[in-house]
Amino acid sequence: MTVEWNEPELRELLTGRTGAVVTHISEVTEQVLVAAQAICPRRSGATAASLHAEVEVVGDLVIGRVGSDSPVVGWLEEGTGLYGPRHQWITPIRARVLGPLPSPYPRFIARSRGMRAQPFLKRALEIGSPYPVRDG
Repeated sequence: MTVEWNEPELRELLTGRTGAVVTHISEVTEQVLVAAQAICPRRSGATAASLHAEVEVVGDLVIGRVGSDSPVVGWLEEGTGLYGPRHQWITPIRARVLGPLPSPYPRFIARSRGMRAQPFLKRALEIGSPYPVRDG
């Protein structure tokens, strides 16, 4: 018994734009995007609106990504100031105080603790993906 592979057809099935694997990863990526937009912390909705999904084929890998070009998403995921990755107070560089700040806060402050992380992208991946999610 001999088996002959039709290499071009197999490659199209796995990594072609209309192939089954790319189609499936596109669907899962879209589900993760919808979950991320639903659970994204919001004030005006601009951060949720800035989220986007993309699928990329690199060699034999099909990669689905959900992200944003807005720096706010990184601040939400990691936190800022004392709560962020650098664990430092937020202090002004070129001035003596930060401000003016909107009410009801004091108009000017000398330094800020920052904000705690409000991670939502990993939770969105857990909600939208049928596959297990690991740290790392």
